[in-house]
Amino acid sequence: MAVKKENKIWNGMNIVQEVDTETGVISIKSRPTKDNPTGSVLANSGANGSWSIKNETEFRTLYNNSQRKQGKQPLTEEQFKRQFNEGGVPEFNRDRAEVLNNRSNYSSEEEWNRATKSFIDAGTPLIQNKESGEANNSNGDTTTIPQSEETAIIDNLTFDPIYFNEKPLSKGSANLRYPLDKVPELGYDHVTFTAHQYKAGNLIAKSAGDGERVGPAVTKISLPILPNIEESNGVEWGKDKMNIIQAKAAEVATKTMNSSGMGEALGNLLSGTGEAVTEIMKQPGLKQAIIAHFAGQAVGANILGRKSGAVLNPNLELLFTGPQLRTFNFNFRFRPRFKEENEEIRRIIKAFKRNMHPQRSAGEMFLLTPNIFKIKYYHDNVPHPYLNEIKPCALVNFKVNYTPDNNYMTYGDGGMTGYDVSMSFSELVPIYADEILGDGAYGIDNNQGGMGY
Repeated sequence: MAVKKENKIWNGMNIVQEVDTETGVISIKSRPTKDNPTGSVLANSGANGSWSIKNETEFRTLYNNSQRKQGKQPLTEEQFKRQFNEGGVPEFNRDRAEVLNNRSNYSSEEEWNRATKSFIDAGTPLIQNKESGEANNSNGDTTTIPQSEETAIIDNLTFDPIYFNEKPLSKGSANLRYPLDKVPELGYDHVTFTAHQYKAGNLIAKSAGDGERVGPAVTKISLPILPNIEESNGVEWGKDKMNIIQAKAAEVATKTMNSSGMGEALGNLLSGTGEAVTEIMKQPGLKQAIIAHFAGQAVGANILGRKSGAVLNPNLELLFTGPQLRTFNFNFRFRPRFKEENEEIRRIIKAFKRNMHPQRSAGEMFLLTPNIFKIKYYHDNVPHPYLNEIKPCALVNFKVNYTPDNNYMTYGDGGMTGYDVSMSFSELVPIYADEILGDGAYGIDNNQGGMGY
């Protein structure tokens, strides 16, 4: 029996999905705990697609606990069953189909064809068979795939991309990953780069993290997380000076502007400033110091310092001047082991380059904004609870070293034996304090919380 396990968050609830690639059975279990190291079976479905809830009380309790932590109302027994059947079952069926349709989950193509054929005959939803050209719809009914669509579907399935808990991208878009098969030492920690069309139209972007400037997804690239992951946060602060004369002038200007219309205010500003200077001159010992200060300004010399050994107090202060945009750098080492993987790496490199460059409008009168990227870290197939979140970014620099080991080497078909890729992304909008509070934008609630931006 070959069981594929996957941690998943369903409506904020932590669960484990187990799919048996021999029988087509899928089980939904609770996450393991100290008191229950294997987890409890909450629901399952046979190969025919019929679902049953095994432990309704525990399942609904765990689900409602996750709802409360998200500030949502718990569900009654009837509401929970409807939510499971209408919202959960279709999603779990899609997840099962992704596992059973995935060629890499079988030891041979013959086994893959035999298994998917048996699942089609059993009525398993969303199964596709390369050999017969048959497919089951979401209800488990069998249809024949048109030849033009069959080739595209089967080519995709041979090395199925890692979708984690997200829906596959829309038809016509690319979903790429490296490595093509699972490497044990990499575990399930990955980073995804999803290219989106740039959405213009608003003069000021309020929150690019919530979809502002982010159009439809066109390409998703999944890569293993490598060392040297870091972020750098910064804000702009600048030195500011204001001596007593400037302070008095500012007081006069503020008072005049507040008490008069703009036209009258400008007329009264000079007289008010003059009165303020007269008032300052009445202060003991200050008159001569100010005269020396301005005399020094006129001749370009520090007369006040020479005569009195003092300067006007500049009231130096460091003041906030604005936010900064964060930059993220990534370095990846690609070492293809077989032809299909080399071709996938080529597609990945071309996808990054194609999405970072501007597009020409019809007639080439204008250049259109390049596509932008959403970057996410994953641990154990769910958003990483201890790595930072990233707002939509522009890919500002991309570098490929085709001879990373200081040696030109190729396979028999000309494919390179290695590629080193480095790239820099810059966020479109700054980070604000209110976006870091709480459990983070991902809404993770596993007694750990998210790292936030």
